[in-house]
Amino acid sequence: MSGRLPEGWAETTLAAICAHRSGSSKLIKGKLHAAWRPGRYQGFSASGPDVWCDGWEHEGEALVVSAVGTRCGKAFRARGRWSAIANTYVVWPDPRAIDLDYLFLHLNNEDFWVKGGSAQPFVKVRETLERPFCLPPLPEQRRIVAKVEALLAEVSAAKARLARASLVLERLRQAVLAAACSGRLTEDLRASVAAPQAAGPAETAPGAAPAAPGSDGDEGSRRRLPASWVVCPFGALVDNHDGGRVPVKSADRERRRGPYPYYGASGIIDSIDGYLFDGDYLLIAEDGANLLSRTTAVAFPARGRFWVNNHAHVVQPKAGVALEYLEMLLNSLDLQHHVTGSAQPKLTQAALNGIPAPLPPAEEQAEIVRRAQALFALADTIEERVAMARARADKLPQAILARAFSGELVPTEAELARGEGRKHEPVEVLLRRVRGDGATPGHSKPSATPS
Repeated sequence: MSGRLPEGWAETTLAAICAHRSGSSKLIKGKLHAAWRPGRYQGFSASGPDVWCDGWEHEGEALVVSAVGTRCGKAFRARGRWSAIANTYVVWPDPRAIDLDYLFLHLNNEDFWVKGGSAQPFVKVRETLERPFCLPPLPEQRRIVAKVEALLAEVSAAKARLARASLVLERLRQAVLAAACSGRLTEDLRASVAAPQAAGPAETAPGAAPAAPGSDGDEGSRRRLPASWVVCPFGALVDNHDGGRVPVKSADRERRRGPYPYYGASGIIDSIDGYLFDGDYLLIAEDGANLLSRTTAVAFPARGRFWVNNHAHVVQPKAGVALEYLEMLLNSLDLQHHVTGSAQPKLTQAALNGIPAPLPPAEEQAEIVRRAQALFALADTIEERVAMARARADKLPQAILARAFSGELVPTEAELARGEGRKHEPVEVLLRRVRGDGATPGHSKPSATPS
Protein backbone atom coordinates (compact mmCIF):
# COMPACT_ATOMS: atom_id res chain seq x y z
CA MET A 1 0.00 0.00 0.00
CA SER A 2 1.33 3.40 -0.94
CA GLY A 3 0.51 6.59 0.92
CA ARG A 4 -0.92 7.08 4.37
CA LEU A 5 -2.22 4.09 6.29
CA PRO A 6 -5.87 4.05 7.43
CA GLU A 7 -6.34 5.14 11.02
CA GLY A 8 -5.50 2.39 13.49
CA TRP A 9 -3.52 0.30 10.98
CA ALA A 10 0.21 -0.38 11.24
CA GLU A 11 2.97 -1.61 8.97
CA THR A 12 4.67 -4.86 9.95
CA THR A 13 5.73 -8.06 8.20
CA LEU A 14 4.02 -11.42 8.01
CA ALA A 15 7.27 -12.95 9.29
CA ALA A 16 6.71 -11.02 12.54
CA ILE A 17 3.18 -12.35 13.08
CA CYS A 18 3.32 -15.79 11.43
CA ALA A 19 5.35 -18.96 11.81
CA HIS A 20 6.22 -20.96 8.72
CA ARG A 21 8.05 -24.06 7.58
CA SER A 22 8.30 -26.20 4.47
CA GLY A 23 6.26 -29.35 3.97
CA SER A 24 7.82 -32.70 4.75
CA SER A 25 10.27 -33.83 2.08
CA LYS A 26 9.86 -37.36 3.44
CA LEU A 27 6.27 -37.49 2.23
CA ILE A 28 6.18 -38.04 -1.53
CA LYS A 29 2.86 -37.74 -3.35
CA GLY A 30 3.35 -40.86 -5.47
CA LYS A 31 3.91 -42.97 -2.38
CA LEU A 32 0.80 -41.82 -0.50
CA HIS A 33 -2.83 -42.89 -0.69
CA ALA A 34 -5.28 -41.47 -3.22
CA ALA A 35 -8.40 -42.35 -1.24
CA TRP A 36 -9.59 -42.00 2.35
CA ARG A 37 -10.01 -44.95 4.68
CA PRO A 38 -10.44 -45.10 8.46
CA GLY A 39 -7.14 -44.30 10.14
CA ARG A 40 -5.85 -42.09 7.34
CA TYR A 41 -5.30 -38.34 7.59
CA GLN A 42 -5.52 -35.58 5.01
CA GLY A 43 -2.31 -34.73 3.19
CA PHE A 44 -1.69 -31.52 1.25
CA SER A 45 0.41 -31.57 -1.91
CA ALA A 46 1.24 -28.67 -4.23
CA SER A 47 -2.15 -29.38 -5.87
CA GLY A 48 -4.11 -29.16 -2.64
CA PRO A 49 -5.72 -31.70 -0.28
CA ASP A 50 -5.52 -34.63 -2.70
CA VAL A 51 -3.63 -37.36 -0.81
CA TRP A 52 -4.06 -39.33 2.43
CA CYS A 53 -1.42 -40.32 4.98
CA ASP A 54 -1.26 -43.09 7.56
CA GLY A 55 -0.12 -40.50 10.11
CA TRP A 56 -0.35 -36.79 10.79
CA GLU A 57 2.25 -34.13 11.47
CA HIS A 58 0.14 -31.11 12.41
CA GLU A 59 -3.04 -30.39 14.30
CA GLY A 60 -5.20 -27.31 14.23
CA GLU A 61 -5.62 -24.57 11.63
CA ALA A 62 -3.02 -23.30 9.18
CA LEU A 63 -2.57 -22.37 5.53
CA VAL A 64 -0.75 -24.69 3.15
CA VAL A 65 0.76 -23.00 0.11
CA SER A 66 1.77 -24.60 -3.17
CA ALA A 67 5.51 -23.89 -3.32
CA VAL A 68 6.46 -25.16 -6.78
CA GLY A 69 4.83 -25.32 -10.21
CA THR A 70 2.67 -23.24 -12.51
CA ARG A 71 0.10 -22.61 -9.73
CA CYS A 72 2.63 -21.92 -7.00
CA GLY A 73 1.22 -19.43 -4.51
CA LYS A 74 -2.20 -21.11 -4.41
CA ALA A 75 -3.22 -21.52 -0.76
CA PHE A 76 -5.42 -24.07 1.01
CA ARG A 77 -6.96 -24.11 4.50
CA ALA A 78 -5.93 -27.01 6.74
CA ARG A 79 -7.92 -28.02 9.82
CA GLY A 80 -7.89 -30.93 12.25
CA ARG A 81 -5.04 -33.42 11.92
CA TRP A 82 -3.13 -33.30 8.66
CA SER A 83 0.26 -33.31 6.95
CA ALA A 84 1.92 -31.08 4.36
CA ILE A 85 4.10 -32.99 1.94
CA ALA A 86 6.96 -32.09 -0.39
CA ASN A 87 6.71 -28.90 -2.49
CA THR A 88 4.47 -27.08 -0.02
CA TYR A 89 4.90 -24.42 2.64
CA VAL A 90 2.86 -24.10 5.83
CA VAL A 91 2.00 -20.74 7.41
CA TRP A 92 0.56 -20.40 10.93
CA PRO A 93 -0.82 -16.93 11.78
CA ASP A 94 -0.53 -15.62 15.32
CA PRO A 95 -4.26 -15.38 16.20
CA ARG A 96 -3.57 -12.47 18.56
CA ALA A 97 -2.54 -10.33 15.59
CA ILE A 98 -4.01 -11.68 12.37
CA ASP A 99 -7.12 -13.64 11.51
CA LEU A 100 -6.61 -16.88 9.55
CA ASP A 101 -9.30 -16.05 7.01
CA TYR A 102 -7.92 -12.54 6.53
CA LEU A 103 -4.45 -13.97 5.94
CA PHE A 104 -5.96 -16.43 3.45
CA LEU A 105 -7.30 -13.54 1.36
CA HIS A 106 -3.71 -12.36 0.93
CA LEU A 107 -1.88 -15.67 0.57
CA ASN A 108 -4.38 -17.21 -1.85
CA ASN A 109 -3.56 -14.51 -4.39
CA GLU A 110 -0.85 -16.04 -6.54
CA ASP A 111 0.39 -12.57 -7.47
CA PHE A 112 1.03 -11.82 -3.79
CA TRP A 113 4.06 -14.08 -3.76
CA VAL A 114 7.58 -13.23 -4.85
CA LYS A 115 8.57 -15.97 -7.29
CA GLY A 116 11.66 -17.35 -8.93
CA GLY A 117 12.37 -19.75 -11.75
CA SER A 118 10.89 -19.84 -15.23
CA ALA A 119 10.50 -23.42 -16.48
CA GLN A 120 9.63 -24.46 -12.91
CA PRO A 121 8.40 -21.46 -10.91
CA PHE A 122 8.67 -21.46 -7.12
CA VAL A 123 7.64 -19.10 -4.33
CA LYS A 124 10.26 -17.20 -2.38
CA VAL A 125 8.70 -17.57 1.03
CA ARG A 126 11.15 -15.63 3.17
CA GLU A 127 11.34 -12.71 0.74
CA THR A 128 7.54 -12.58 0.55
CA LEU A 129 6.90 -12.79 4.28
CA GLU A 130 9.54 -10.15 5.10
CA ARG A 131 8.03 -7.51 2.84
CA PRO A 132 6.14 -4.64 4.47
CA PHE A 133 2.58 -5.71 5.30
CA CYS A 134 -0.24 -3.34 6.27
CA LEU A 135 -2.23 -4.75 9.15
CA PRO A 136 -5.67 -3.58 10.34
CA PRO A 137 -7.05 -4.27 13.83
CA LEU A 138 -8.45 -7.77 14.36
CA PRO A 139 -12.14 -6.76 14.51
CA GLU A 140 -11.69 -4.84 11.26
CA GLN A 141 -9.99 -7.83 9.66
CA ARG A 142 -13.03 -9.97 10.42
CA ARG A 143 -15.42 -7.39 9.00
CA ILE A 144 -13.26 -7.17 5.87
CA VAL A 145 -13.40 -10.96 5.47
CA ALA A 146 -17.19 -11.00 5.86
CA LYS A 147 -17.64 -8.18 3.34
CA VAL A 148 -15.21 -9.70 0.82
CA GLU A 149 -16.88 -13.10 1.05
CA ALA A 150 -20.32 -11.56 0.54
CA LEU A 151 -19.16 -9.55 -2.48
CA LEU A 152 -17.31 -12.50 -4.01
CA ALA A 153 -20.44 -14.62 -3.60
CA GLU A 154 -22.35 -11.97 -5.55
CA VAL A 155 -19.67 -11.99 -8.25
CA SER A 156 -19.85 -15.79 -8.50
CA ALA A 157 -23.64 -15.65 -8.80
CA ALA A 158 -23.37 -13.00 -11.52
CA LYS A 159 -20.83 -15.07 -13.44
CA ALA A 160 -23.11 -18.10 -13.19
CA ARG A 161 -25.97 -16.05 -14.64
CA LEU A 162 -23.72 -14.85 -17.46
CA ALA A 163 -22.72 -18.44 -18.21
CA ARG A 164 -26.38 -19.40 -18.39
CA ALA A 165 -27.00 -16.45 -20.71
CA SER A 166 -24.41 -17.80 -23.14
CA LEU A 167 -26.11 -21.19 -23.04
CA VAL A 168 -29.50 -19.60 -23.67
CA LEU A 169 -28.12 -17.70 -26.66
CA GLU A 170 -26.72 -20.90 -28.15
CA ARG A 171 -30.08 -22.59 -27.69
CA LEU A 172 -31.73 -19.56 -29.29
CA ARG A 173 -29.55 -19.93 -32.39
CA GLN A 174 -30.42 -23.62 -32.65
CA ALA A 175 -34.10 -22.82 -32.21
CA VAL A 176 -33.91 -20.20 -34.97
CA LEU A 177 -32.28 -22.73 -37.30
CA ALA A 178 -34.94 -25.33 -36.52
CA ALA A 179 -37.77 -22.83 -37.03
CA ALA A 180 -36.23 -21.51 -40.24
CA CYS A 181 -35.92 -24.93 -41.84
CA SER A 182 -39.34 -26.22 -40.78
CA GLY A 183 -41.44 -23.27 -41.93
CA ARG A 184 -42.33 -21.98 -38.46
CA LEU A 185 -40.24 -18.82 -38.87
CA THR A 186 -42.39 -17.64 -41.81
CA GLU A 187 -45.86 -18.87 -40.83
CA ASP A 188 -47.20 -15.31 -40.86
CA LEU A 189 -45.78 -14.72 -44.34
CA ARG A 190 -47.64 -17.68 -45.81
CA ALA A 191 -50.82 -16.79 -43.98
CA SER A 192 -50.78 -13.31 -45.51
CA VAL A 193 -50.59 -14.63 -49.08
CA ALA A 194 -54.08 -15.06 -50.50
CA ALA A 195 -53.08 -17.06 -53.56
CA PRO A 196 -50.72 -20.08 -53.55
CA GLN A 197 -47.09 -19.10 -53.96
CA ALA A 198 -45.24 -19.87 -57.14
CA ALA A 199 -43.63 -23.26 -57.32
CA GLY A 200 -40.08 -23.44 -56.05
CA PRO A 201 -37.20 -24.33 -58.41
CA ALA A 202 -36.66 -27.64 -56.64
CA GLU A 203 -39.98 -29.04 -57.88
CA THR A 204 -38.28 -29.80 -61.17
CA ALA A 205 -35.17 -31.28 -59.51
CA PRO A 206 -34.68 -35.08 -59.70
CA GLY A 207 -36.31 -36.75 -56.73
CA ALA A 208 -38.34 -33.70 -55.69
CA ALA A 209 -41.64 -34.42 -53.97
CA PRO A 210 -44.29 -32.41 -52.15
CA ALA A 211 -43.67 -32.17 -48.43
CA ALA A 212 -45.34 -35.14 -46.76
CA PRO A 213 -47.45 -34.32 -43.70
CA GLY A 214 -45.52 -35.04 -40.53
CA SER A 215 -42.03 -34.91 -42.05
CA ASP A 216 -39.51 -32.14 -42.71
CA GLY A 217 -37.12 -34.35 -44.64
CA ASP A 218 -34.95 -35.43 -41.72
CA GLU A 219 -35.54 -39.07 -40.75
CA GLY A 220 -35.66 -38.30 -37.03
CA SER A 221 -38.19 -35.48 -37.32
CA ARG A 222 -41.96 -35.51 -37.29
CA ARG A 223 -42.65 -31.81 -37.84
CA ARG A 224 -45.24 -30.90 -40.46
CA LEU A 225 -43.89 -28.88 -43.40
CA PRO A 226 -45.92 -26.25 -45.27
CA ALA A 227 -47.81 -27.50 -48.33
CA SER A 228 -45.90 -25.07 -50.57
CA TRP A 229 -42.56 -26.67 -49.67
CA VAL A 230 -40.93 -29.65 -51.38
CA VAL A 231 -38.48 -32.27 -50.18
CA CYS A 232 -35.69 -33.45 -52.45
CA PRO A 233 -32.17 -34.89 -52.17
CA PHE A 234 -29.58 -32.30 -51.22
CA GLY A 235 -27.51 -33.25 -54.26
CA ALA A 236 -30.33 -32.12 -56.55
CA LEU A 237 -30.03 -28.57 -55.21
CA VAL A 238 -26.32 -28.04 -55.78
CA ASP A 239 -23.45 -28.54 -58.18
CA ASN A 240 -20.61 -30.40 -56.53
CA HIS A 241 -17.00 -29.28 -57.13
CA ASP A 242 -15.13 -31.77 -54.94
CA GLY A 243 -13.03 -32.74 -57.96
CA GLY A 244 -11.33 -29.35 -57.86
CA ARG A 245 -9.92 -29.74 -54.35
CA VAL A 246 -6.17 -30.18 -53.83
CA PRO A 247 -4.61 -30.86 -50.40
CA VAL A 248 -1.26 -29.20 -49.65
CA LYS A 249 1.01 -30.47 -46.88
CA SER A 250 1.72 -28.05 -44.06
CA ALA A 251 5.45 -28.06 -44.84
CA ASP A 252 4.69 -27.03 -48.43
CA ARG A 253 2.27 -24.34 -47.23
CA GLU A 254 5.07 -22.90 -45.12
CA ARG A 255 6.94 -22.20 -48.33
CA ARG A 256 3.83 -20.95 -50.14
CA ARG A 257 2.43 -18.35 -47.80
CA GLY A 258 0.22 -15.92 -49.70
CA PRO A 259 -2.94 -13.79 -49.70
CA TYR A 260 -5.51 -16.53 -50.36
CA PRO A 261 -7.33 -18.41 -47.58
CA TYR A 262 -6.75 -22.16 -47.32
CA TYR A 263 -9.86 -23.99 -46.03
CA GLY A 264 -10.24 -27.25 -44.17
CA ALA A 265 -13.15 -29.06 -42.55
CA SER A 266 -13.84 -26.31 -39.99
CA GLY A 267 -12.91 -23.14 -41.86
CA ILE A 268 -9.74 -21.26 -42.72
CA ILE A 269 -6.67 -23.04 -41.41
CA ASP A 270 -3.89 -21.32 -43.36
CA SER A 271 -3.06 -19.02 -46.28
CA ILE A 272 -1.43 -19.83 -49.61
CA ASP A 273 -0.08 -18.17 -52.75
CA GLY A 274 -2.72 -19.49 -55.15
CA TYR A 275 -6.42 -20.29 -55.46
CA LEU A 276 -8.59 -23.08 -56.86
CA PHE A 277 -12.03 -21.45 -56.67
CA ASP A 278 -13.37 -17.99 -57.43
CA GLY A 279 -16.95 -17.13 -56.55
CA ASP A 280 -19.60 -17.90 -53.96
CA TYR A 281 -19.51 -21.45 -52.60
CA LEU A 282 -20.76 -23.45 -49.63
CA LEU A 283 -18.19 -25.60 -47.86
CA ILE A 284 -19.32 -28.60 -45.81
CA ALA A 285 -17.16 -30.63 -43.45
CA GLU A 286 -16.40 -34.06 -44.90
CA ASP A 287 -14.76 -35.64 -41.87
CA GLY A 288 -13.83 -35.03 -38.24
CA ALA A 289 -15.42 -35.30 -34.80
CA ASN A 290 -17.18 -31.96 -35.28
CA LEU A 291 -19.69 -33.66 -37.59
CA LEU A 292 -21.20 -35.20 -34.45
CA SER A 293 -20.10 -32.87 -31.62
CA ARG A 294 -21.09 -29.70 -33.55
CA THR A 295 -18.65 -27.51 -31.68
CA THR A 296 -18.48 -25.31 -34.77
CA ALA A 297 -20.66 -25.03 -37.87
CA VAL A 298 -20.41 -27.95 -40.32
CA ALA A 299 -21.40 -25.73 -43.26
CA PHE A 300 -19.98 -22.30 -43.97
CA PRO A 301 -19.73 -19.96 -46.98
CA ALA A 302 -16.50 -19.22 -48.85
CA ARG A 303 -16.44 -16.24 -51.17
CA GLY A 304 -13.91 -14.77 -53.53
CA ARG A 305 -10.70 -16.60 -54.37
CA PHE A 306 -9.64 -19.44 -52.10
CA TRP A 307 -8.10 -22.92 -51.83
CA VAL A 308 -9.77 -26.00 -50.29
CA ASN A 309 -8.18 -29.25 -49.13
CA ASN A 310 -9.91 -32.63 -49.31
CA HIS A 311 -11.59 -32.37 -45.90
CA ALA A 312 -14.46 -30.11 -46.98
CA HIS A 313 -17.04 -30.63 -49.71
CA VAL A 314 -17.37 -27.74 -52.16
CA VAL A 315 -20.82 -27.00 -53.61
CA GLN A 316 -22.67 -24.21 -55.38
CA PRO A 317 -26.47 -23.89 -55.19
CA LYS A 318 -28.44 -24.21 -58.39
CA ALA A 319 -30.43 -21.26 -59.70
CA GLY A 320 -33.22 -20.26 -57.35
CA VAL A 321 -31.67 -21.91 -54.28
CA ALA A 322 -30.22 -19.57 -51.66
CA LEU A 323 -26.75 -20.47 -50.42
CA GLU A 324 -27.52 -19.01 -47.00
CA TYR A 325 -30.64 -21.18 -46.70
CA LEU A 326 -28.66 -24.35 -47.48
CA GLU A 327 -26.07 -23.27 -44.90
CA MET A 328 -28.76 -22.94 -42.23
CA LEU A 329 -30.37 -26.21 -43.26
CA LEU A 330 -27.20 -28.27 -42.90
CA ASN A 331 -26.31 -26.60 -39.61
CA SER A 332 -29.79 -27.38 -38.25
CA LEU A 333 -29.71 -31.11 -39.07
CA ASP A 334 -28.59 -33.99 -36.87
CA LEU A 335 -26.14 -35.71 -39.19
CA GLN A 336 -25.52 -38.83 -37.13
CA HIS A 337 -27.66 -40.96 -39.47
CA HIS A 338 -25.68 -39.78 -42.50
CA VAL A 339 -22.17 -40.01 -41.05
CA THR A 340 -20.12 -43.21 -41.20
CA GLY A 341 -17.20 -44.23 -38.99
CA SER A 342 -16.70 -43.72 -35.26
CA ALA A 343 -12.97 -43.18 -34.73
CA GLN A 344 -13.01 -40.77 -37.70
CA PRO A 345 -16.56 -39.71 -38.60
CA LYS A 346 -17.04 -39.07 -42.32
CA LEU A 347 -19.79 -37.53 -44.42
CA THR A 348 -19.24 -38.96 -47.89
CA GLN A 349 -20.33 -37.15 -51.03
CA ALA A 350 -22.96 -39.84 -51.66
CA ALA A 351 -24.33 -39.46 -48.11
CA LEU A 352 -24.36 -35.66 -48.42
CA ASN A 353 -26.17 -35.80 -51.77
CA GLY A 354 -28.79 -38.16 -50.33
CA ILE A 355 -29.80 -36.01 -47.36
CA PRO A 356 -33.53 -35.17 -47.70
CA ALA A 357 -33.71 -31.39 -47.92
CA PRO A 358 -36.92 -29.45 -47.22
CA LEU A 359 -37.07 -26.45 -49.56
CA PRO A 360 -39.48 -23.50 -49.63
CA PRO A 361 -40.18 -21.32 -52.68
CA ALA A 362 -37.41 -18.88 -53.60
CA GLU A 363 -39.21 -15.83 -52.18
CA GLU A 364 -39.75 -17.55 -48.86
CA GLN A 365 -36.10 -18.68 -48.77
CA ALA A 366 -35.03 -15.04 -49.03
CA GLU A 367 -37.37 -14.00 -46.22
CA ILE A 368 -36.22 -16.90 -44.02
CA VAL A 369 -32.60 -15.86 -44.51
CA ARG A 370 -33.40 -12.21 -43.76
CA ARG A 371 -35.30 -12.99 -40.55
CA ALA A 372 -32.82 -15.58 -39.31
CA GLN A 373 -29.84 -13.33 -39.93
CA ALA A 374 -31.55 -10.50 -38.04
CA LEU A 375 -32.10 -12.80 -35.06
CA PHE A 376 -28.51 -14.06 -35.26
CA ALA A 377 -27.26 -10.47 -35.34
CA LEU A 378 -29.32 -9.68 -32.23
CA ALA A 379 -27.91 -12.78 -30.49
CA ASP A 380 -24.38 -11.73 -31.47
CA THR A 381 -24.93 -8.26 -30.02
CA ILE A 382 -26.21 -9.71 -26.77
CA GLU A 383 -23.32 -12.15 -26.65
CA GLU A 384 -20.82 -9.32 -27.08
CA ARG A 385 -22.40 -7.55 -24.10
CA VAL A 386 -22.33 -10.78 -22.10
CA ALA A 387 -18.64 -11.21 -22.95
CA MET A 388 -17.92 -7.63 -21.85
CA ALA A 389 -19.82 -8.22 -18.61
CA ARG A 390 -17.92 -11.47 -18.05
CA ALA A 391 -14.61 -9.67 -18.58
CA ARG A 392 -15.62 -7.03 -16.01
CA ALA A 393 -16.73 -9.75 -13.60
CA ASP A 394 -13.37 -11.49 -13.96
CA LYS A 395 -11.65 -8.30 -12.80
CA LEU A 396 -13.96 -7.67 -9.86
CA PRO A 397 -12.32 -10.02 -7.31
CA GLN A 398 -8.97 -8.24 -7.57
CA ALA A 399 -10.69 -4.85 -7.41
CA ILE A 400 -12.60 -5.93 -4.30
CA LEU A 401 -9.42 -7.18 -2.63
CA ALA A 402 -7.54 -4.01 -3.54
CA ARG A 403 -10.19 -1.90 -1.81
CA ALA A 404 -10.25 -4.29 1.15
CA PHE A 405 -6.49 -4.11 1.67
CA SER A 406 -6.44 -0.33 1.42
CA GLY A 407 -9.09 0.19 4.10
CA GLU A 408 -11.82 1.35 1.68
CA LEU A 409 -14.24 -1.57 1.89
CA VAL A 410 -15.56 -1.31 5.45
CA PRO A 411 -15.46 1.40 8.15
CA THR A 412 -12.24 1.35 10.15
CA GLU A 413 -12.24 0.16 13.73
CA ALA A 414 -11.25 3.68 14.80
CA GLU A 415 -14.28 5.20 13.06
CA LEU A 416 -16.67 2.68 14.56
CA ALA A 417 -15.19 3.10 18.06
CA ARG A 418 -15.65 6.87 17.93
CA GLY A 419 -19.19 6.51 16.68
CA GLU A 420 -20.02 4.03 19.44
CA GLY A 421 -18.24 5.98 22.16
CA ARG A 422 -15.79 3.21 23.03
CA LYS A 423 -12.04 2.71 23.01
CA HIS A 424 -10.09 0.60 20.53
CA GLU A 425 -6.57 -0.76 20.43
CA PRO A 426 -4.45 0.51 17.52
CA VAL A 427 -2.39 -2.17 15.81
CA GLU A 428 0.87 -0.50 16.92
CA VAL A 429 -0.13 -1.11 20.54
CA LEU A 430 -1.23 -4.67 19.79
CA LEU A 431 2.06 -5.49 18.06
CA ARG A 432 4.09 -4.16 20.99
CA ARG A 433 2.05 -6.31 23.34
CA VAL A 434 2.47 -9.41 21.14
CA ARG A 435 6.22 -8.85 20.88
CA GLY A 436 6.41 -8.36 24.64
CA ASP A 437 4.69 -11.69 25.25
CA GLY A 438 7.30 -13.39 23.10
CA ALA A 439 5.05 -16.36 22.32
CA THR A 440 4.85 -17.61 18.74
CA PRO A 441 2.07 -19.68 17.22
CA GLY A 442 2.60 -23.41 17.64
CA HIS A 443 2.54 -25.40 14.47
CA SER A 444 3.03 -29.09 15.06
CA LYS A 445 2.05 -32.00 17.25
CA PRO A 446 3.66 -35.36 17.82
CA SER A 447 3.00 -37.35 14.67
CA ALA A 448 2.11 -40.93 14.06
CA THR A 449 4.24 -42.82 11.60
CA PRO A 450 3.55 -41.43 8.11
CA SER A 451 3.09 -43.72 5.19
